[in-house]
Amino acid sequence: MKNIFYKFVAFTLSIYNIFFFKKLTIIGKERIPKDGAIIFSPNHQSALLDPLLVGVTNGKRVYSLTRSDVFRKPFLWILDAMQTLPIYRIRDGYEKLHRNKETFEICYRLLKNKNNLMIFSEGKHHDKYFLLPISKGSSRIGLESLKKFPKTKIYLQAVGINYGSHIHPYQNCTIVYGNPIKLNEFINLYEKKPVKTLNKVRLKLENEMKKCLWLPNYSREYNIKRNLINYKSTKHEFKILKKKISQKDIKLKNNNSKNIIEKIAITFFSIFNLIPLMLINSTLKKIDDRVFHLSIKYLTGLFIFPLWWTIVFCISVYFLNLFLSIVIVFFLVLFLFLRQFLIIKN
Repeated sequence: MKNIFYKFVAFTLSIYNIFFFKKLTIIGKERIPKDGAIIFSPNHQSALLDPLLVGVTNGKRVYSLTRSDVFRKPFLWILDAMQTLPIYRIRDGYEKLHRNKETFEICYRLLKNKNNLMIFSEGKHHDKYFLLPISKGSSRIGLESLKKFPKTKIYLQAVGINYGSHIHPYQNCTIVYGNPIKLNEFINLYEKKPVKTLNKVRLKLENEMKKCLWLPNYSREYNIKRNLINYKSTKHEFKILKKKISQKDIKLKNNNSKNIIEKIAITFFSIFNLIPLMLINSTLKKIDDRVFHLSIKYLTGLFIFPLWWTIVFCISVYFLNLFLSIVIVFFLVLFLFLRQFLIIKN
């Protein structure tokens, strides 16, 4: 049952992504190794949305290490079905840290059996475009697994998730799969000099992850470069945009602002989907961490808009006829997309 649920969710989200994003571009999927086990290491800029995007775009089934505080009823069945494993942090209490040993043992066995993991090496989510310093966790899990099961092939796979906006749906998003790192090449050195080897692999992974990001490094010019990322500029090919941002090409900057006609149009288009929009807005007000906002819009939008359109359709069929009901729902969907386009383009 859980296997069917996993496949159903993956398929549903693959279709949903076509509508949630203006354009979702996947680069470097051919670089993902076809043999052995893989530890995917993405950056972490959008809380719940990041693992879902990597999970449905890499073409493989993945077990994901997830913060332990979400493992509570009534989510346990779903989390288990989606192949998530708990990871305990200092903020969860020192007395719980020893439980990570059990999780790591599970990871070693999964890798031995050619299963794939997803570990967010930054250690926390954030809404910055640059890469935070990454931990040694993913490197250590891979190398320790090789120590126990030396006949296994294990790769570290850098992944870069590049959002055109950390807030708004219907944006351009680019996911880049970088060059894999074969950990078997480091195992002999790791057995002799574990600390030095871990640092070496961590730095190599960090460099590969930075190659997968539009704006990989923080500098005093970060805000200037960050403002070059917008709906218009993200239409460029990944390498071209990355180069233009590094050169601070001011031609990328979008100096447009919403005019009075566009503001009126946004209000007009909002009226027809006002109830679901108000419900989503009400939910967002209860979430203090802004990094969760895009994820909340993603997950609630998956259910609330189809439900709203279904209700409107049923009421329309009752009072009108089938043809007019279909036309009404068509315009509800169209107005939602027009609203989001006017919001995101500026």
